[in-house]
Amino acid sequence: MKWSEPTRTRSVKTRRRSWLELWGVVGTGILHLFLKHIGANGLFIGLASVCWTAYLVGQVRRDWQLWKEWGFRLDNLRASFWWPSIFFGCSSILMAAYGIANERVVWQGHILFLLVLYPLWGILQQFLVQVMGVTNVLRLFPRYGLRLAMPAGVVLFSIVHFPHIWLMMATGLLACLCIPCYIRDRNLWPLGLYHGWLGTFFYLWVLGRDPWVAVFGE
Repeated sequence: MKWSEPTRTRSVKTRRRSWLELWGVVGTGILHLFLKHIGANGLFIGLASVCWTAYLVGQVRRDWQLWKEWGFRLDNLRASFWWPSIFFGCSSILMAAYGIANERVVWQGHILFLLVLYPLWGILQQFLVQVMGVTNVLRLFPRYGLRLAMPAGVVLFSIVHFPHIWLMMATGLLACLCIPCYIRDRNLWPLGLYHGWLGTFFYLWVLGRDPWVAVFGE
């Protein structure tokens, strides 16, 4: 069956956009490594948030269906929270136990601010990895499917935390859960929320660091 010219043109445009989005994510990761190296984490978060939010809004204004397609949806919210909630509960208990065993105050630092603000950054990170990264890999290389998309997403998620081995391992493990959950439910809300909360607990209880101070200072 031959494609019509409009269909072929749409297909070419879709692939081109997928490649641009994928390289945009790679470029964002490289920028993050560079700015982190010079101690400009706050600048990176600001730039990435503004640029990618502007791109998201611009694309959704063109096609409102992308909002739901990308995972900003409410229709399957309850089902999409099931496995992430189990993972979050188990991980939180383990991290709290580790923190207590190492004489770290469980309720400390800027935890309230982090529990509110970190999930917003978590949603953006999940959007970049799941939508701009994994989904585009699946679209561009459908023959390989998850055999390529899964390791690509895990590597993408963990490499930006180089050279902190514990963070790389933790984010790689998180990606192993988040990628299948996103592919199954196509919902970013639980992934972004728990990403932010788990990140807060991991920094405070496992690493013994306050990420608020690392980004914004005292």
